Amino acid sequence: MTSTAHSSPISLSAVVTAVLALSACNDGFNENCGKTREVTQGFLNVLRDAELTEVRELEGSDDDRCEEACRRRVESGLGDPELLEALSCDASGKEQPDAPWDAANTEVEVTCEAKYLKTEICLGRRPQGHHEVEADLDCRTEWFAAQAHLERASVRAFEELATWLQGREAPEALIRRCHEAAADEVVHAEQMTALARREGAEVPLPTADPPPAELFAVALHNAVEGCVSEAFAAALAAHQARHAEGPELRALFAAIAADELRHGQLAWDLHTWLLGQLTAAQQAEVRAAQLRALAALPRGTGKAAASAPPELGWPSPARAAAMAERFAREVTAAIGAVG
Repeated sequence: MTSTAHSSPISLSAVVTAVLALSACNDGFNENCGKTREVTQGFLNVLRDAELTEVRELEGSDDDRCEEACRRRVESGLGDPELLEALSCDASGKEQPDAPWDAANTEVEVTCEAKYLKTEICLGRRPQGHHEVEADLDCRTEWFAAQAHLERASVRAFEELATWLQGREAPEALIRRCHEAAADEVVHAEQMTALARREGAEVPLPTADPPPAELFAVALHNAVEGCVSEAFAAALAAHQARHAEGPELRALFAAIAADELRHGQLAWDLHTWLLGQLTAAQQAEVRAAQLRALAALPRGTGKAAASAPPELGWPSPARAAAMAERFAREVTAAIGAVG
């Protein structure tokens, strides 16, 4: 190998420590990470008692009442008040099916199809060209399945990265650490898959387009997917290690947090080496993309926390957003300190 390794001036361990101190005090390039995209989904809401009375007494047409019932179901299930456009909506009364809003009904069933904005969760390193899968992360079973899916995708991401680095005659240490990270992710995937299957879920296999070989594309992907998403995942996993329900989950997340901390530091060390291979204009573009990802992190993390099953140890939405803000501030300050 002709190149030498460069350690990043950013200490991810120090950043994560600062993020967790805030938490304790307050109790792939994936271009969609932290951003929203339109999703269409069917929903069912059964109205009874006070909620039925509230919707029945709303001013407007029967269609307006149906859409309000649909909106309530979407918001309660997804934890996002900004999301609904009802595409279709039907209501049926228990006692009088054809007159759902008649006072004689003690129960009204509303079925609808809604379009809402979904924020992509930002955890782990996806490979370049990763194909996202649909998952309702408010369900414990689906959360394990989705996490196992992403852990499997991370195996591919690190294997591809190691192969690419070998072809570029990168430092041996970086290549070795990528292989070690891939091995870590195999263990994570096996552990999460076992939990998902215990809950009765199957894990979808990850798929991805062939990764681009261009230096700039790899640097851009690493700057966002590795230095932001995976690095912040270490802080979230460490929080889960402290707050998850039961010793089995806490021990699992503690081990994952330690691994993700190493992977995140690898991303920053790799970032330093990659920047040194780019032109000044490319360096500026990569840094700008990284800063955008850091700026989007609090909003995306808060939304993800709103739907995460509480027994898994995620912080509350407000705390999650505060942790992400602290992470972004610490990283941005460290970037600025080195030029």
